[in-house]
Amino acid sequence: MTAPRVVAGGLRFPEGPTYLGDGAVAVVEMKGEALSRVAPDGTVTPLGDCGGGPNGSVLGAGGELYVANNGGLSAEGTGYWHAPRQLPGSVQRVDPDGTVTTVTDAFPGPAPHRPNDLCFGPDGTLYVTDSADWEHLRDLKPGHVVAIGPDGGVLGSAEIPGMPNGVAFGPDGRLYLAQSLTRKVLAFEVSGGTFGEPEQVLRLPSGMPDGFCFDGAGTLYVCGSVGNAIFVYSGGELKETIETGEGTQPTNCCAGDDGLLYVTYSLTGALIAFDLGVEPLTPHSGSVTSREDR
Repeated sequence: MTAPRVVAGGLRFPEGPTYLGDGAVAVVEMKGEALSRVAPDGTVTPLGDCGGGPNGSVLGAGGELYVANNGGLSAEGTGYWHAPRQLPGSVQRVDPDGTVTTVTDAFPGPAPHRPNDLCFGPDGTLYVTDSADWEHLRDLKPGHVVAIGPDGGVLGSAEIPGMPNGVAFGPDGRLYLAQSLTRKVLAFEVSGGTFGEPEQVLRLPSGMPDGFCFDGAGTLYVCGSVGNAIFVYSGGELKETIETGEGTQPTNCCAGDDGLLYVTYSLTGALIAFDLGVEPLTPHSGSVTSREDR
């Protein structure tokens, strides 16, 4: 992997990157309460005004994007930032014309809900993590991973303690999930709203797992967030640790079909690209649903 390149700076706490094709990447800007498009030349254009705290994104089959909106909470130094426009935690849909609609704000467990990340399964089911109210870490309640159907209804859920965070499907067809406070990544057999028992896949040596992605070769890239590192796994073994520098806080990533790994450095407000040094491959991100009726 070669040295990183800054694609764009000045982003307002970027998170949840989604590769759009042709070198363009969508990012949520949590403190901007917005979803934005970053062009290959670094030009940033608005895609949707979300309000609250957009935390993750995923691409739908018709070019629309789905956003996990935590309602308006972000980290700020040693404290917390609260959005000027607080919302119930929700999943939102952002259409190509910029229209933002709520898919659902109904989640199991006590409010406030903090939807964090989301992905589509092979059958078109949308899976979203609800981290619970992490503003109160000392009294943090269990969160959930929730399966959502095409009509926005909850098909099922699994309770996950320890702050469920990043989520993506692996090349083995299982749903992978970051359990941030335990430093673990778990994997589930899932089918629609039915969840199997979680299996621990790995535990980071430091930091805390936030967002992650697989590339087309099945390599797993885990953003270590407060650990200021990206951990690279192959075949379940840690192959490389990429130190990103103090205060960068890499929070999430996506693999493009251009051979690049795109990473959000939330604290420095940057979208970074790493050249993986391999032939471009179709990313295995679970990012595009096969359902046309969403």
